[in-house]
Amino acid sequence: MKHLILPKTTMKRNNPILLGLAILTLSITSCSDDDDSNNGTETSITEEEAAEAIAMAVSPESGVMVEQTNQAIYTLEEDNSASNKAEDYECGVEYGSSYNIAGQSGSITYSASLTWSWIVECGSGIIPSAADFDLAGTSSYDGPRISSEANTSATINISNLDDVQSSYVVNETFTVSGSQESNVGSINSFTSTMEFTTTNLTILKANYNVTSGTVYASFVGKASNGNTYDYSGTLVFTGNQTATLTMGSGNTYDLAW
Repeated sequence: MKHLILPKTTMKRNNPILLGLAILTLSITSCSDDDDSNNGTETSITEEEAAEAIAMAVSPESGVMVEQTNQAIYTLEEDNSASNKAEDYECGVEYGSSYNIAGQSGSITYSASLTWSWIVECGSGIIPSAADFDLAGTSSYDGPRISSEANTSATINISNLDDVQSSYVVNETFTVSGSQESNVGSINSFTSTMEFTTTNLTILKANYNVTSGTVYASFVGKASNGNTYDYSGTLVFTGNQTATLTMGSGNTYDLAW
């Protein structure tokens, strides 16, 4: 039987480490002689636009992958008890919740409507060791370089639930499918499906910052003339609110939040 938790509406936590950060910055160090800048043609999707879409979908400031993953963590900590402990969930029982989130970081605003189901795992003992989440929702954000409206879905495994551990470890598959409007070069509208697969995303329990981990990203976009463009990249979190995105071309993008 699924146990339903009451819906709620939340703003992003008042975390000074996150709220005081600058807007996502994107700088390119090219390993190729190709010019990937937008030449003003609105019937193509450049690598830089794909990289911007990937970076924003992962960014903790956009309300999409990282923030929604953190919302799963907040659900474990808060929804079902006064003591904010994952131990208060019954192992092997399916729980459910739905709620809205909204926030602003610098000049980026976002909102999302989320529906969750999850089961806490206890392994061979009675103390929870991990939790498996399924997510479905809608997300939108508006930033200075790109904006988006999309559907999101995910399967998320969160381990290291016991108090002895200082960080959560997250492995997930996260999909974002919708429309984007890019201001990289000139205004360009397109649709895309992005899929992210994480390997050992490490999130500090003290402040919910991502300290390490790898995200493999695939991007399939359709331009206004119907042409499709495939890109892929690997994003590595390097701590101190930074990451590096390396696209399949070899071009690298330095990210900071």
